[in-house]
Amino acid sequence: MPRIKVVLMKEWRESLRNKMILFGAIFLPLFMVGAATVMVYQGRGIDVPGVQIALFNTALMYFLILPAIIPLAIAAYSIIGEKEQGSLEPLLATPISDLELFLGKALASVIPALVLTWLSFGLFLGISIPLVGGVPPHVLTPPWIAAIFGLSPLLSLFSVGVTLLVSSRATDARAAYQISSFAIIPAIVPLIIYTSKKTLVSLWLIGLEGLVLFIASVIVLYFAIRVFRREQILTRWK
Repeated sequence: MPRIKVVLMKEWRESLRNKMILFGAIFLPLFMVGAATVMVYQGRGIDVPGVQIALFNTALMYFLILPAIIPLAIAAYSIIGEKEQGSLEPLLATPISDLELFLGKALASVIPALVLTWLSFGLFLGISIPLVGGVPPHVLTPPWIAAIFGLSPLLSLFSVGVTLLVSSRATDARAAYQISSFAIIPAIVPLIIYTSKKTLVSLWLIGLEGLVLFIASVIVLYFAIRVFRREQILTRWK
């Protein structure tokens, strides 16, 4: 744990110096909160069920995109970015194990993503409740609560696992970020399917997606740790 904490703090210090990461961490949640608020404000008074369902599903989708997309920049930079700056070799020369190094870098991306997601949801409630004169319909229901607090960690873990896996093998930070962006697909596809069927997201869907994401995250994290070997990383980029 002390070694993981050292890596964690190091990653956060470097992220705070990166203007692009800071801009994304501040602007993106605010944009998603604004967009979700507009969706529920428009949907509260619409009598057409299909339209209202589409609006509320879209509002929920915004909060599921956040934990998947926020970690991308931090995780993609954590390996290939350090290699490009020449700061990775001294880190890999320390006694820290591959597992400790990987966990430190993974947590450095997952924790901020979850904190920002949950703060954004709180801000959304703080704005939308007085705006619509009460809790918006279909919000604070079991499917929404399960999605925000249950799916978010799994989406973030899957996104980070994919990003670190790609970043360990990539030779360019921009390429690693672009390829890793496909990790947000699990946050989008199920909601698009339900919206097309004009059906509100159900607790059954959230549970099914959570199970699939859990299995996928375990598999991705396993392979990410397997390829996260300092000798291979150094040899590949030299």
